[in-house]
Amino acid sequence: MLVLLALLGASPTWAAEAADSSVTLEASGGHGQALWSLLGDVGVGEATFVTLGYTGARPESGTAATHQLSVGLDHLAGRHWLLSGTVSLGLSKGSDTELTPERPRLNLPGLTARTGYGSQAMQLGAAWDSAGFDTWEYGLDAGVGVSRYPLRRQLFTVAEGAPTERYAQEDILWSARPTLGARLLWDGRWELGLRGGYAFYSEDPLTAGQFTDAEADALADRLEDRAAARKALAGLRLRQLRDLGAVVTRRLGEVNAGTGFPSAPVRWDVKPSLSWRLTPAVRGQVSYAFTRYVAGQGVAHVLATRWTVRLGDAVRLWASVALQRDVPQDTPAQASGLLTLGGEYTF
Repeated sequence: MLVLLALLGASPTWAAEAADSSVTLEASGGHGQALWSLLGDVGVGEATFVTLGYTGARPESGTAATHQLSVGLDHLAGRHWLLSGTVSLGLSKGSDTELTPERPRLNLPGLTARTGYGSQAMQLGAAWDSAGFDTWEYGLDAGVGVSRYPLRRQLFTVAEGAPTERYAQEDILWSARPTLGARLLWDGRWELGLRGGYAFYSEDPLTAGQFTDAEADALADRLEDRAAARKALAGLRLRQLRDLGAVVTRRLGEVNAGTGFPSAPVRWDVKPSLSWRLTPAVRGQVSYAFTRYVAGQGVAHVLATRWTVRLGDAVRLWASVALQRDVPQDTPAQASGLLTLGGEYTF
């Protein structure tokens, strides 16, 4: 959940800060990729605060953006424990691929394939912090997220620009992702962190919601250009896999300059990081993330750095840069970059 993402950078004095409210705005962009989020934390009493969040993402150009709304509750249970829960709703979206163009002069309609999905999710987490001021301090956290994704596929004929649905099918994909995190602080200036997660799926995420081989064969038989039809369906499949990589695999909020944009559904990932405080107002971080995609999709490596500047007690600004290298199993490796800018105002 969005609050757990900040645990690695949280101070031991949670109780003193619980009553504060804050607004966070962050935006990331790369070649054809974009991510933006707005988060509000509202203090309720001295030990509880409510988190309201919105996140949007576009894994590649030419696809519809994904929008997610979330509501979370965080409670400080004593000096050492933080308990968190979040529910989120991903608004339905769809992406179209033209299989054949409309030919008005021949009175032939066009054919368009559409894939789409929404999501409903719940996440629970618990974090423990030593909450002291010794030379060495440490913290641990664990969480689990369960998500439901209705995956739709449809075929439309297009006549005079108006689509008519001819075929529709929906599959339900469930995903569960437990995570573990640990951090070690030295002298109040240096922090070593390690996070990891593993994803379970109710069925193969590479085929769930996709046009089956039988459907693709039947469709190709009805089109004049079978090769073009198969090429278009293959492109539609790759587009949906990138969508699923950024959305089904993990929360949208975890896709950022530190983790990159997954190009396929993830099986497991691990991310070590090192942070240091140069001055009371400047903090730096370097991190490496390794991602193993589901079987047959290869791996990814992400190197990232993040720099945060505090302007007084109320304002924090940060910038992050990540370099990502995807190494698919059967195709050449691909490199990409992601720039993130963000800010937080506390009141």
